Amino acid sequence: MPSQYFVRASIDPSGQFASCLYFYDYAAKQPVEGDRLVIPQQAGGCTIGQAEGSALTLLGAVFKTLGHPASMNDKNFTPSNDEGMVVIPMPTTNTVEKGVVLMFSNAGQVDGLYASTDPVVVNSDD
Repeated sequence: MPSQYFVRASIDPSGQFASCLYFYDYAAKQPVEGDRLVIPQQAGGCTIGQAEGSALTLLGAVFKTLGHPASMNDKNFTPSNDEGMVVIPMPTTNTVEKGVVLMFSNAGQVDGLYASTDPVVVNSDD
């Protein structure tokens, strides 16, 4: 079971959101069925990177443990690193589901910001 996934994003038909496809590999040859990204419980985090051929640039991610009170702080946002990767921290002692919104911009220069639909990251050994 991987703890790293890749995303290929493009602007959706409305022009307001990022349409995302998830893959097991950078070359975007091995698609993930759906938008549920499962990692081993002991992994401690799920890395999501920009896949080859993505029309949009991955800027960062906002995430929140599902079933908890709504809040926004510096502990539930992460910018992408120089390699176009974000890490969603996950506990190693219990199973949780986190809703994730990936943030993208146009490649090259920022003409707009585009949020993804809500993939779910789950840490489970099942």
